[in-house]
Amino acid sequence: MVHVPYRLLRNLMLAAAVLYCSLLLEAAAGFPLDVHHSFLSELGALDQSTSFLARAMDLTTGVLLVVAVLVARPAVRGRRGLLVSTAAFALGTLFDALSPMDCAPSASEVCRTAEANGQSGVGLVLHEVTSTIAGLGSIALGVYALLALRKAGWGGARGRAVAVLAAGVAVTQSWLGLQTASDVLTGDALDAPGILQRASVLLVSLLLGTLLPALRHACVDEHDVDRGARLGRSPGGVRAGSRAAAR
Repeated sequence: MVHVPYRLLRNLMLAAAVLYCSLLLEAAAGFPLDVHHSFLSELGALDQSTSFLARAMDLTTGVLLVVAVLVARPAVRGRRGLLVSTAAFALGTLFDALSPMDCAPSASEVCRTAEANGQSGVGLVLHEVTSTIAGLGSIALGVYALLALRKAGWGGARGRAVAVLAAGVAVTQSWLGLQTASDVLTGDALDAPGILQRASVLLVSLLLGTLLPALRHACVDEHDVDRGARLGRSPGGVRAGSRAAAR
């Protein structure tokens, strides 16, 4: 049986969760963007004072999650989808930091005009591609997290709460993607759904920080119930100390 360093994985995921939550940077910077009509990724635009920190946070988030995937990979069985989706999200976020926009459209009329006229350059195209990869990865992460928790028996109230977070990530990221794609395909000016995106980023951060403990808790519960059934006990008859022993 392959040993998984749980504490190391948990700490990697927690650090990634905090760093991905760019709402913290936005608040610390005094909300330099219009929260109703801007994307958080604009904090990393090269013309913004927050550019270096925003990109460093995303880059570190991606690196931490890639390391977490590599550490967890040897021991994962039946949850490859969760690993692949996490890796896709991590790589999309990492390369997003390496391909920033030249300017923030919501903060500059010149930038909006250049974007509308298709003169924003390769940087914006690369940024849109990497953001799409990260978005699809986060949707898949939410779906596979939900499936993994369901397969493990939910894990009580804690697991169900994290399952709600996972569903929220999948729904809000899908909604965000559909709304953005609709504006692009119809040729309308892109109206950034700022509040929706910030809510989605918060949900993703919370999911990253809570998913691993919830899965561990759910798997321990499932192990206890299975062991009790083999001994001829009802699920409620498992001794209170069995969970501590399983840990």
